[in-house]
Amino acid sequence: MNLYLTFDIGGTDLKYGIITENETLLFQSITKTNGDLGSKVLIEKLKSIFQNLSTEYNIKGIAISTTSSINTQTTEVLTPSISIKNYLGLNFRDALKDLNLPISVQNDVKCMILCEKDFLPENKYKNILAITYGTGIGSALIIDNHLYHGFLYSAGECGKMMMYNSTYEGLASTNSLVKFAKKVYPHIQNGIDVFSLYDINDEKIVPIVNKFYDNLTTGLANMIYILNPDHIIIGGGITNRGTQFLNEVYSALEPKLWDYFKGKISISLAKTKNNAGMIGAFKFYKSIFNTKNE
Repeated sequence: MNLYLTFDIGGTDLKYGIITENETLLFQSITKTNGDLGSKVLIEKLKSIFQNLSTEYNIKGIAISTTSSINTQTTEVLTPSISIKNYLGLNFRDALKDLNLPISVQNDVKCMILCEKDFLPENKYKNILAITYGTGIGSALIIDNHLYHGFLYSAGECGKMMMYNSTYEGLASTNSLVKFAKKVYPHIQNGIDVFSLYDINDEKIVPIVNKFYDNLTTGLANMIYILNPDHIIIGGGITNRGTQFLNEVYSALEPKLWDYFKGKISISLAKTKNNAGMIGAFKFYKSIFNTKNE
């Protein structure tokens, strides 16, 4: 059986696993990315993981999901990472060439959409927008059933959209919500803390969360008008609120849409949490390498 090593390189955590040709994870684990130590240390960590796992598994290729815009032809990192030092310009195939294996690299949100689309009704949606709210905001597009990269491989970098003299992710990411909440309650550590207060109608937190939802749905409405997707998938830790989060989004979004759109915008929450990057990375690997002949 041919097996593959798949990585999901996040700003905080590095997830990795052994995956089969039919996308079953036989093994998976997680460690810290330690991005503050730089890209060279990260590459050595990837090599070490490969060396350890190759003693037990017959690894035929490596699939990588990562933050930042990626030239998927050359595997070069095109944009800096806020979490991984000296990431800009890293070429994964060059850095890992001594492993002598096929290597694919894809942006993390694009990997997420490749994984998540399989949970949607078959052939129902041709144009899909996936968007994640977390440390920043990222998105990915499927247009006419094809993953869209854009001219410079950066299609979907919606977090960089300009809004109110700031950026979309500067106003509507989970990080931004926590930052604004800390101004009134310095002890707040994360989004869970914020929504715990919001759910008990804390008078200082409610207007902050309402403004957050206003900003989030302003950006989302703009993308709906421009892209007119059949379906929207929302991911990120904030979606752990489940249907409550979805209802809050709909409530703030609908007043911003034409009457013609109301009740017709289909939105779902990402179903795969921890494994979407690893599985999506391998789906992309299979799209560029013929795994049957390796």
